[in-house]
Amino acid sequence: MLYFYYGQEDFLIELELKKLKNKLVDKAFVSTNYRVYENPSYIELMDILCTPSLMFGSVLAVINCEKYFFDARGKVSFDDKELKRIEEVLQNIPDSLNIVFVCKIERGSTKKIDTRKKIFKILSKYASVAEFSEFKSYQKELVSWVQNLVKQKNLIMASDVIKFLIERLGTNLRLINTETDKLKLSVYPSKTVKKEDIQNICTSSEDIFVLSDYILKGEKDKALLEFKKLCTDKHYLEILAVLQTNFSKLAAMKVDALTLSPYEISAKTRLPEFIVKKQLEKIRSVPMDRLIKIRKNLLEAEYRVKTGEISFYELPVELALLN
Repeated sequence: MLYFYYGQEDFLIELELKKLKNKLVDKAFVSTNYRVYENPSYIELMDILCTPSLMFGSVLAVINCEKYFFDARGKVSFDDKELKRIEEVLQNIPDSLNIVFVCKIERGSTKKIDTRKKIFKILSKYASVAEFSEFKSYQKELVSWVQNLVKQKNLIMASDVIKFLIERLGTNLRLINTETDKLKLSVYPSKTVKKEDIQNICTSSEDIFVLSDYILKGEKDKALLEFKKLCTDKHYLEILAVLQTNFSKLAAMKVDALTLSPYEISAKTRLPEFIVKKQLEKIRSVPMDRLIKIRKNLLEAEYRVKTGEISFYELPVELALLN
């Protein structure tokens, strides 16, 4: 079976991969029959597509393929002859081999997959395709997703409490999942979560506005002190997630300000107009390339944390702030 997952909501993609893994891969052979590859070249890709299971049971091969679609360092491309051969092989994948092509797009990014690319057309033709777009704060689907999550965690939240949770945390599903776990522990043995529980436990974007302001002003010493203070109550990855969301919004707002009025930006983002004006004033003298660099540093910090490149848990974030 062939699958193609892409989009900005990497948390949903990871949940789907987990479901496939549990469904298709025998637990006794996970170490050999579950494989993850990073942007393989043509020769490597052909080896993956043609290699049978070394043990009993089905194989699940996850192929992260962002560099097949976007210009980046180490971009991977195929000529027409190679694409033709790839298509031939994809038509004849053995039943015991399951392939998932995954293209994750940065949250808050305006990037879109070029559907005219031959590799996209081939995957769309032969694979089960699913796009995982980033939720917008005003979408009813986001409320429904949180309601299901709360139910799965055996918690009780009134509809106004769920909306308050979304207002406080934003649209980062990974963060919402982590914070609801903390809420479950906090209210135990009760199952009911109230607004005051969320105020006391959950990370708020408002809590990080001061840190964001220091970063924008280039006041690195104050930014580091503020970060250390926040770490006494919150996990550093939670702080990082909120920072990323905040700077993505600021960058998007600066771009919109070139053609839209504060009122129009307010209507687009569903933020009060006075908040839009306040944010625009903050970034008016900040060059766009600086916002992009801050965003890039934060993404690199997250990567270095998750890959274990630097073992000291707070250091990658501190380096991002210093840079």
